[in-house]
Amino acid sequence: MKSGKSKLPVIFLLVACVCLSLLAGIYVGKSENFGFLNTRINNIKKDSQNDGRTRRPIIELQPVPENTDDGYDTTEIFEKVNPSVVSINVYSGTSLSPISSGTGIVMTTDGYIITNAHVVDGGTSVNVVFNDDTQLRGTIVGADSETDLAVIKVDADNLTAAEFGDSDGLKIGERVVAIGNAGGLSGSCTQGIISGLNRDVDTNARSLSLIQTTAAINPGNSGGPLINRFGQVIGITSSKVASVDYEGIGFAIPITDALPIIQSLIQNGYVTGRAVLGVQVIELNESNGPRNGLPSQGVYIAAITEGSDMANKGVRERDVIVQANGATIVTTDDLYAELEKCSPGDTMNLGIYRPETGETFYVDVTLIESNG
Repeated sequence: MKSGKSKLPVIFLLVACVCLSLLAGIYVGKSENFGFLNTRINNIKKDSQNDGRTRRPIIELQPVPENTDDGYDTTEIFEKVNPSVVSINVYSGTSLSPISSGTGIVMTTDGYIITNAHVVDGGTSVNVVFNDDTQLRGTIVGADSETDLAVIKVDADNLTAAEFGDSDGLKIGERVVAIGNAGGLSGSCTQGIISGLNRDVDTNARSLSLIQTTAAINPGNSGGPLINRFGQVIGITSSKVASVDYEGIGFAIPITDALPIIQSLIQNGYVTGRAVLGVQVIELNESNGPRNGLPSQGVYIAAITEGSDMANKGVRERDVIVQANGATIVTTDDLYAELEKCSPGDTMNLGIYRPETGETFYVDVTLIESNG
């Protein structure tokens, strides 16, 4: 299982846990991409609105019905949404056993299915099982590890697509239902309430603002729907607190934040317009910095991706980013804040501290576009 941290210990479901170790030199993010330093979801929404290729949404968010009573009961919600929920088994190479399993949501009648990126990570083929036990082979259209979203496509028509609702108007205390392949038990249904909104969950590879819910979310639920009382999908279940000390704390990606990512994955195979430096980094603190001869704050460069302008400007691994466009960089969130103001091709002035000499120098680096 892939793990991360917020103010609470959060773990992504059904992926091997990756421990970050400064001494071991393990980096954040995948080596084949440009790391996780990204412009955030609001910039992606803006790009989608401005780009003629993405102006027309693939799906429409439906308003809450005018009748705002208690909505459907749980049985009615399940009967409405379950035909749009699928079980996903992911295989790698010639393996006979799946390397991971999860849940998906049928987004369109012609076979586009939403799930989590960590569900399909490392997979080369996907088996999709529908609620009537029909099985189809799926193709991974695209995956974005930074937001933990992925899209699968099956060759089918006349599928039952889910109805999607606007997650921007959610309120704490609203009743919600989760459906998924919990523990390999397809069609598992749990109920709870929205217990928190805009929860900033740092998963080491990304910072996400999630819906918190008391609806039970177990291994296998990843990628499934979180549903409001009107049977509308308002979130994609993604993570939960993995500790015996916590109970009833699950998380889902708001659908209004997810849709621009999903749209870009379908049209491009990756999220466009995301500016990155081309490095993989670790945030320094009082614990991991000084004992390794490094500062107690700043962003340690663990790896530089080939094609990045960083190497051209003399920046090396083990250097520390301490300033960006005049702003002091204490944490990775500080660097996020500066990057989200930029676009690929922009120039960013960086203050680089070199531990070997104890000196800080400044370089102008051209930002590149993330490819996944």
